[in-house]
Amino acid sequence: MTWESEEKEVTPRAEVFAIGMGECGSNLVGAYLKKSKEKALPPRIRGYLLMNTDRADVQKVRTLYDIPKSHTLLYGESDTGVGGKFSDGYNYIHQSKDIILDQLTQLGYEGVSGFIIFTSLGGGTGCGGTPALIEVLKHRFEVMEQRRIFIYVIGVLPFKNQSSEAVNTVWALTKLLRNQLQDIGPDLIVLISNRAMLQRILSWRSGVIEDFLSKELDIDVGDMSDIERLVPSTLEEDSAMMKQQEQTFIDLVNPLALEVTDYMLSPGVVESGKRVFPTTDLADYSHKLDPIIVPCLYTDVGFIPSAGNIQKQFERIVSHTINECSYTEIGKDPRAESVYYVFSAPSQLARPEFDMHLKAGLQKYVLPGAAITPCFVQFTDQEQVSSDDAAEKKPASLLVLLGLPKIPELKDILFESSQLIKLHSGPSPIKREWFRRSKGTTREALEKALADLKELFGYYMFEKTEEMSSGESA
Repeated sequence: MTWESEEKEVTPRAEVFAIGMGECGSNLVGAYLKKSKEKALPPRIRGYLLMNTDRADVQKVRTLYDIPKSHTLLYGESDTGVGGKFSDGYNYIHQSKDIILDQLTQLGYEGVSGFIIFTSLGGGTGCGGTPALIEVLKHRFEVMEQRRIFIYVIGVLPFKNQSSEAVNTVWALTKLLRNQLQDIGPDLIVLISNRAMLQRILSWRSGVIEDFLSKELDIDVGDMSDIERLVPSTLEEDSAMMKQQEQTFIDLVNPLALEVTDYMLSPGVVESGKRVFPTTDLADYSHKLDPIIVPCLYTDVGFIPSAGNIQKQFERIVSHTINECSYTEIGKDPRAESVYYVFSAPSQLARPEFDMHLKAGLQKYVLPGAAITPCFVQFTDQEQVSSDDAAEKKPASLLVLLGLPKIPELKDILFESSQLIKLHSGPSPIKREWFRRSKGTTREALEKALADLKELFGYYMFEKTEEMSSGESA
């Protein structure tokens, strides 16, 4: 064994552990592994664990993605799931913390610098379990070991017109943010949207996907109502078509969530022929950005310095990244309060002197005074790479992380939640019992969560609510 191989063996590149919470989080990680030719996670992720409260879902994940039993965990008092009741999802984590930590230990999580938790922000297992799991991990490392770790949550927003899931989202986001104030919450919440990702992948790969959907599922990609047939909840539970469409949706969309995670982590990975400045890692994102972010990723940037008018080129690149490559719907005027961007390309393209052009292109999408933090990743020049190494060529890419932008989907979620809470309010004790029976909490707690989100996202949240209220009264 050479010295070089010994060095590679004792200096692992992975420092982060991935956890898939509930059915959604498990599918995100599983779909990425299925897509990867090497059945491997991004190079920075040391290992993974898929957790669920539903035995059938655990078995399904193992079978569907060929996941070893050691990488899945069934926990909780009931093995049939929590049925959207986030309070059970929360309590089950704390009741099972010893077996959770024991299995993580067996998978080699000791010594990691952080965790990335993939979860739905609509289901009970993910919404309740995610904040509880972060509390357990923070206590394990930061209280018992006195060692700082960073935890990111990749949270998937529910589709529109799913009011019960909207209530879960409001509670989960507020719980995560409140915990953050006490240093027991996530360092960053990355919001992604199933609907936005589905629209993106259909627009990118229109030829291949159009044929696939048309032949296999009789889907018209030009009709949004047809596209929404891919959403499992719109079908009968025992329908064979539902299972086929659900898997199609997972296979098309879910790998995108791991793709953006890969790009976020890559500046912290040392590779031959690669320079990063300034060095970017988990701490940098969380210290420079607001607590909730939306990623935008343009993976094949068309930039030719010799074509002239570099400023105009970067304006178009930034515009395409924000408007066409966002992982959550943010509209044309996101008004972000902080920005972090990572421009990766061959060294003749990824040059720090282009920072002023990128910042100029970003100005129209941020509020006055918003900080814009740059990171450049330089790879070996394309012309220096032989044709035999074509697979190693790195296309230019731009990752933009927007802190606290306007998120129209959150406005819809806020409104749906308020309507559902209003529906189950009133003098009747039977109606009020819904809050305890369905969610395990009180109406007052959910109303407080609604108010917290309105306050965090500012005037446009109130503006939306007022518009809808005035429409109702009219």
